[in-house]
Amino acid sequence: MSQYILEFISFLESKNFSANTLRAYMKDLEEFSGFISKDLDKVDFKDIEKYIRYLSEEGKEDSTIERKLSSIKSFFRFLEERGYVKYNPAELVPFRKRKTRIPSYLDEDEALDLTDTDKERDRLAILILYGCGLRVSELENLKLENISGDFLKIYGKGGKWRSVPIPTYVREEIDFYIKNIRPKYLRDEDDGYLLLNKYGKKLSSRYIRKIVKRQGFLKTGKNVWPHLLRHSYATHLLKNQADIRVIQELLGHSSINTTQKYVHTNINEIVSIYKKVHPRESEE
Repeated sequence: MSQYILEFISFLESKNFSANTLRAYMKDLEEFSGFISKDLDKVDFKDIEKYIRYLSEEGKEDSTIERKLSSIKSFFRFLEERGYVKYNPAELVPFRKRKTRIPSYLDEDEALDLTDTDKERDRLAILILYGCGLRVSELENLKLENISGDFLKIYGKGGKWRSVPIPTYVREEIDFYIKNIRPKYLRDEDDGYLLLNKYGKKLSSRYIRKIVKRQGFLKTGKNVWPHLLRHSYATHLLKNQADIRVIQELLGHSSINTTQKYVHTNINEIVSIYKKVHPRESEE
C-alpha cells in the first residue's frame, strides 16, 4: 500500500496542501496500512470499521478518530478515481457522533502572566499567539514580509489568506524584537522568518509548544498549549461583545459552526448581556 500512499501524498502536494497537512495524512495512512496488513484490493468496509473500533478502544479522542477516518476516505476516493480500486469501501463507514466539548481558556490575567519572561523571543511568541489568535503553524511560518502596518497577513488552513489586526502592545514588542533581538539569531542566510532559533532558522512549532508549556506551568500551574491561547483570544473577544462573524474571520474558520463553540464557552456573559439589552428583561 505504501506506493499508493506516496502517490496520494504527491497528488496532495500538487494541490498546495501545507507541509503539516501532508505529514498528518502520511502518518494516518501509514498507521492504517500497518494495522490492516492486507493488499489494497482486499480491504473492505469491515476492515475500516475494525480499525475505527481499535482507535476508540485505545482511547483516542473523537476528533483524532474523525481526522483519521477522513484521511482514509480521501485516500480511497483518490484510488477509486485513478482506477486502482473498484469502489471506495470507506464511503460505507459513517463518521462517529462527536461529543460536544467546550474549549478551555485562560482568563486575561493568566494569559498575560505567561509573557512574564526575560527571554524576549519567547515572550513575543506568546504575545502573538494570544494577541492575534494564530495557530502555532501560522506563527512558525510568519515572515517579516507578512507584517504590514497594524496587520499580519496570515496564510492559513485551506490555502487562504486573512488579515489579522495587531494590538498596539504586540506591535511594540514586534518592533523591539526585530530591531534589537532578531539580529542576534541571524547567521549566514536570512530566510525572512520572524522567530528564529539559535541556528538562524525558523523557530519550529514543536519548540513554540515547549515555550508555551514551560511558561504555562511556571506562571499558572496549568497545562497550557498554543491552541489554548487561541481559544482564550476568541473567548475574550466574545466576552467584550465582538460579533461572532468578525471572530470567524479573525480565526480563519471556513464555517461559522466552528466558531460557534466559543458561544457555549461564554454563555454566562451572553446571558448577562441579553438581560441588559432585551426590552422586557431590562424592565424588571
